[in-house]
Amino acid sequence: MKYYKAIAIIGPTSIGKTKVALQLAKNTGVGEMVNMDKLFLFKHFRLSSGLSDVFKERGVKKHLYELLEPNDKIIPVAEYIRMVQNTCSQILANRGLPIIEGGSTTYIPAFLAMNNKRDFCRPVVGLCFPQNFNIRNIISERLGIALEMGLLDEIKNNMRKRRNTLGMLEGHAAVPLVRYLDGIIGLNEAKEEIIDRCLKYVQGQMDAFIKYPGIIWLEHEPAKLTQTVQKILSLLKNNS
Repeated sequence: MKYYKAIAIIGPTSIGKTKVALQLAKNTGVGEMVNMDKLFLFKHFRLSSGLSDVFKERGVKKHLYELLEPNDKIIPVAEYIRMVQNTCSQILANRGLPIIEGGSTTYIPAFLAMNNKRDFCRPVVGLCFPQNFNIRNIISERLGIALEMGLLDEIKNNMRKRRNTLGMLEGHAAVPLVRYLDGIIGLNEAKEEIIDRCLKYVQGQMDAFIKYPGIIWLEHEPAKLTQTVQKILSLLKNNS
């Protein structure tokens, strides 16, 4: 099947956008991931940013991840949107399916505004948690997994080498864990602070995205990956 437009998977942190995008890429057989997350642009923050999920699947091509060193300045919004467009155009020219994924409140609003004028990407799928879903539990589970994988070691290493970089100063996991490692707060307090920061960001993301028309919103629970991917495959078929 030949694709003529990119697809985007957007939504709040911890909802499982990356896993949905990866599974969609595998199911289509030609899907390639394109980053739309600000912190995913930086090297050395895989666990604290959640980027480790992207690289668990080695059979899917990935674009625009880890382009920057920690001390580099963020890529300006207009420039980055052009980079995403150019990357997607190249993937389409090679008979692939660009799957834009992310939750950045820095880049996605500008991307959505552009797309509503040019219809470059269709469909734009927004994943949202079902009403009354326990988001705190999901964030807590993801945090526990990251800690088991070595999150504290990553933070310690970055404190020695990259303490005053954006990933350390803005990362939802990094900021409280730095305070813990500095002896200011306890580990449990740091964990609760991470969860609270993430919950606040989830609300901020939804407030930023919901105002844009043209997004197809799907309720998604991380445990129901297959069902959500099947719904998106149907949307792709209808838009082909």
